Amino acid sequence: MARKTAEENRRHVLAVASRLYYQRGIRAVGMDLVVKESQVGNATVYRQFPTKDALASAFTQDRADAWFARMRQATDEVDDPREKLLAIFRAVIEETGLPTFRGCPMLNTHAEFPDSEHPANRVAVTHEQRVRDWMRDLAADACARRPEELADDLVLLLNGVYVTASVLGPQGPAQRTGELARRLIWTACEEPGRP
Repeated sequence: MARKTAEENRRHVLAVASRLYYQRGIRAVGMDLVVKESQVGNATVYRQFPTKDALASAFTQDRADAWFARMRQATDEVDDPREKLLAIFRAVIEETGLPTFRGCPMLNTHAEFPDSEHPANRVAVTHEQRVRDWMRDLAADACARRPEELADDLVLLLNGVYVTASVLGPQGPAQRTGELARRLIWTACEEPGRP
């Protein structure tokens, strides 16, 4: 069997840790379990991730990057700027219906590591700020009268659906998210082509 490269080992360990962290929570999973489930040696894991904090930060960043990739793919499928905002909510609602759904990894990480100096907390907060900035930019493209305000409203709705779906399930109040988002967006945005 061919030896894996350092990058292949890193990706493998991160994938295993990501599954465990998302299923059970970061604090509940020790490095020994990551080593065991990865089926690699201690030295291999610790060479890539010298501390659990480093692995937790990498997990959080990986989930943040994956979220943006999924959402950008969803928004690239539509042209109308208002529909781009709605596409985010359609993708999130779909995500909450997956059997593996366990809430928002950023909100979960922030709750587990409330210390603003913790590296995983910083990744989660930076992600949330990027989401808000992106929504503000999309709101401006959609001719929102107050893009900052619409972005704030949409971030509240987005985080609300993640939390509500993780507690009450995807078939509960979370199903109303799409319609609420549509109302917010259409109320806040000018008709295309009108002053």
